[in-house]
Amino acid sequence: MSFHGVPQGVTSPPAPASAGEDESHKTPGTLVLVFVFLAAFVVYYFVNWKLLSFLWRIG
Repeated sequence: MSFHGVPQGVTSPPAPASAGEDESHKTPGTLVLVFVFLAAFVVYYFVNWKLLSFLWRIG
């Protein structure tokens, strides 16, 4: 079925390229990056609070 002015991929989307392959090997790199950035932000957050507590004499 074809509509005038509508891209072909909208009316009949293509099948996924890796329908039969195992894609679990692509995830660990992404998870490593997520946890590296999460750890960096956690360390930055607590270091900031520690420095502010010294400057503002809290605790």
